Amino acid sequence: MYFLVHFCINILKNPKKILIIVQRSNGDVFLSLSLINQLYEHYDYPQIDLLVNDDTLPVARILPHINCIHTFSYQKKKKQRWKQEKKIIQKIFRKYDLSINLTASDRSVLYALLASKYAIGCVEDNNRLAWWKNLLLKRSYNWDSNKHILLNNLQPLNCLKIKVSKKQPAPTINQTDTIAIKNRLEKHNIGKFLIFHPSAQYNYKLYSKNLRNDLLGLLNQLNIPIIVTGGNNEFDLAIKKTLPIFNNVVNWIGQTSINEYIALSELSQGYVGMDTLNMHIASAQNKRIFAIFGPTILTMWSPWSNELQLSATEDKPIQSYGNITIFQANMPCVACGKAGCDEKHGHSDCLDNISPKTIFSEIESWYANGRYKLEVPIVTHLENQIRKVLLFIVYGDDQGYYDGAKFSLLTFMNWILVDEPIKIVVLTEKPEEFNDYPVIVIPISSRQKKEWSLDGNYHFRIKNRGLAFVMDQLDLKEEDKILFFDTDTYFHKSPLQLFDLIQHNQALFYLNEGLIHKRKRFNVYVKNLEGKQIDLGGHSYELTKNSAMWGSPMIGIMPNMRSSLEWADKLMIKLFNEVPAHTIEPFSLSEMLLRKYKIVEGKKFVGLYSTKRKKQYAEQIISKFFSQYKLQPINKQIQLAQKVSIKRPPYIIIKQRLLGLLNK
Repeated sequence: MYFLVHFCINILKNPKKILIIVQRSNGDVFLSLSLINQLYEHYDYPQIDLLVNDDTLPVARILPHINCIHTFSYQKKKKQRWKQEKKIIQKIFRKYDLSINLTASDRSVLYALLASKYAIGCVEDNNRLAWWKNLLLKRSYNWDSNKHILLNNLQPLNCLKIKVSKKQPAPTINQTDTIAIKNRLEKHNIGKFLIFHPSAQYNYKLYSKNLRNDLLGLLNQLNIPIIVTGGNNEFDLAIKKTLPIFNNVVNWIGQTSINEYIALSELSQGYVGMDTLNMHIASAQNKRIFAIFGPTILTMWSPWSNELQLSATEDKPIQSYGNITIFQANMPCVACGKAGCDEKHGHSDCLDNISPKTIFSEIESWYANGRYKLEVPIVTHLENQIRKVLLFIVYGDDQGYYDGAKFSLLTFMNWILVDEPIKIVVLTEKPEEFNDYPVIVIPISSRQKKEWSLDGNYHFRIKNRGLAFVMDQLDLKEEDKILFFDTDTYFHKSPLQLFDLIQHNQALFYLNEGLIHKRKRFNVYVKNLEGKQIDLGGHSYELTKNSAMWGSPMIGIMPNMRSSLEWADKLMIKLFNEVPAHTIEPFSLSEMLLRKYKIVEGKKFVGLYSTKRKKQYAEQIISKFFSQYKLQPINKQIQLAQKVSIKRPPYIIIKQRLLGLLNK
């Protein structure tokens, strides 16, 4: 019994694999972002998977830290119900250490119970319906319709005794989408602008055509561009066809992906529109919001104010809190919470009783008072920020290294955020290889290459000397950070947290490969260094029981560690004549850094294909990628690179092993 209890406690403390189940609408999925972030940080970057309805998959894909997304389809439920259930159960059954269900439905609770031995779930506030769920779940909490959806979604943190932050983070924006949107805005000569979003996921949330067009006509009088947004679904395309033409109204319905919309929203002055996902995105970005509500319950679904950490709690024709203004009809039935007056996703009469003039009056007052200026996105110049530098060092005649570096930087660029720019630097023997890429190229001269590689006798030294050279060339300041990667790396999940791991007292390497004295493959160090003192000119070095081998496909340091590169180089040169091993470069640097600083691993954020067979397969895939797409715009290359799988399929692994045996 003690073992079982102890085991469950350990799972709670350090679950490595977590499944979160959200089987409701787009807004529910988006507003699980805060829960995901807090679990990810508290449990030291676990693998987090989602199970969502397939109609919310595009929203699920914008959430950070997600490893895999399982989907449930109501269409398949009608045609092949048991086949779908079997497939989902096979994918999730006992695959997780912790499962969290944010939906009170029977199906979602069963999924949570099947997925892990420690399941937490939302249940109905009705014991007749929830008794068996309360009995089987390790922890449960009641669904509270008088509480905002964000707060409901954060309840599992209370069950896990995790301190709760009541803020909804903004979705991440990658540089590719921002550049694309900025280019389109510039093409239309648009600077400051407002977003008007007239659509919603459901018909009963839509403002009628005449009222919508009247409101647009009034907004046109502000003499600021009004960008009308929407998707490619039936509701949106119908609205697109009926929009009136005004001088300041720009119709972008159907012209942005969800990621591009997020970038557009971040650049906007504010949001005017319906109660829908886009409103919650603007709210998370702390934008000025003017939201039109019909039958939706405000206590649960009003825009969340990060500033005040609250939402609307009562129905009023007009109410404002923080950066948010909400409009409702002055009717006794508001808000009823029904899906239209007929409760069948039909028309909502309350939306016909909200005057466009009332909405415009509030927007005009805000705009006329100049308060919109406070919402202008602040662009901080790079020189006034902490500089983050991404470095690749590429030399030699093997095209695979150059293609590898380009593929690596493309997959990294997919994750760069607009408000956290990263300077990408390539130190290379062939600058022309990177002419078409948005990077700073620093050439390596033949003299430098010869000197740094000890006349070609130890080319791994180029990494140390190149890193030191680039740090000096960039004149890094005290708070700046530099992150080096080998060319056989790639990034199919966000690597940005790697920069957070680089601190004044902490360096970053790829992996601790083990203590020198305890790993048989490192015996060469023990054999040649045990008991020796190596003079480094003012300092001495001696192998200890704590000496370890740190893999250096990735190195992250700060300017205060610059001197460690020099001491590492002195040790490396000494070891070159003492230890017959190619790993003296990472060993020397980690040993010198550990004299003053800590070192941490960053392996979980990086894809690597450094072994012979992995590299053989990957280089073919990457070479084919550039043969097909090298003439595409960089933004397109970035998008396409994320779709490339470097992982070897089983048949390739078997084929390579068989060929290896035959060639022996």
